[in-house]
Amino acid sequence: MRQARGRAFKGGLTAGIVVALMLGLGGWVGGQASAQGAARSQGVRDAHDLATDILKARESLVTIQQKVQEGGKSLIGDRKYPADLSKQLSGMVVDFGGDKLFGRRFSGVPADTTRQLFDFINRVQALSSKKDLIVGLLTKLQKPVTEELSRPAGQLPISYVVVLDKDTQNMGVFLAPLATPIAPDSKEGVPNELTFLNPRGAGNVKLPRLQGEKIPKDGAAVTVVPNTFEKVCPAATHGQIAQLVSSMNTLIDDIQGQKAAEGGDAVTESKAGLAEMASKLADQLNKVN
Repeated sequence: MRQARGRAFKGGLTAGIVVALMLGLGGWVGGQASAQGAARSQGVRDAHDLATDILKARESLVTIQQKVQEGGKSLIGDRKYPADLSKQLSGMVVDFGGDKLFGRRFSGVPADTTRQLFDFINRVQALSSKKDLIVGLLTKLQKPVTEELSRPAGQLPISYVVVLDKDTQNMGVFLAPLATPIAPDSKEGVPNELTFLNPRGAGNVKLPRLQGEKIPKDGAAVTVVPNTFEKVCPAATHGQIAQLVSSMNTLIDDIQGQKAAEGGDAVTESKAGLAEMASKLADQLNKVN
């Protein structure tokens, strides 16, 4: 009887351990499933929140594009400096950086969508740098651009003279800048006496404008046709204006995208802009469930 009771006790103990292990395993599995379910639910919420943030970023991108396009139209089409553009762009921020991904769960988010998210962030950062460059150029070039646009298109002021005197045959001519450039639409025209920076020393000097075949005893000055000088020595301002317009066009292309184009032997593939990329990303993230 004692042996039978011992065997029964051992059997019951073994059965109890097995049952406990099974219950523990079931609890662990259930806990893991619950944790995974919670992680997945959090991943879905995070994906949808990111979609909302991306659509807000898209609104900012489109607004920046529109402002830059308006500024370009003012510069090129209306020949008017966009005085408020620098301030407007400075206050516009595309709020979608790497911090948006901090602490997020990507459970259920396709790997390709995650990769596109990082690509989108990098392109937004690059765009912000281009925007800052445009703001800097607009601020730096406000005065020279305003002066440039105030003149009739294609017309430049007379800014230089050639100095002729008794030493011209031996030394050649001197080139000197006028103390005050002569506007192309000046009502007074070119004066008979020209004031320019002394090419042989400091300060300004005056000489009569050459109007005959002979050079006067004390010398004379001849104005230089502006367009010819510009071809030889382009003004730094013109290059900066070209850089400004180019930067504005590049920023617009980054947002709205580029269509495929063929030119000679080169074929340019189409490239999706940030606005289109944001729409597709938001759609993909909203589909996570």
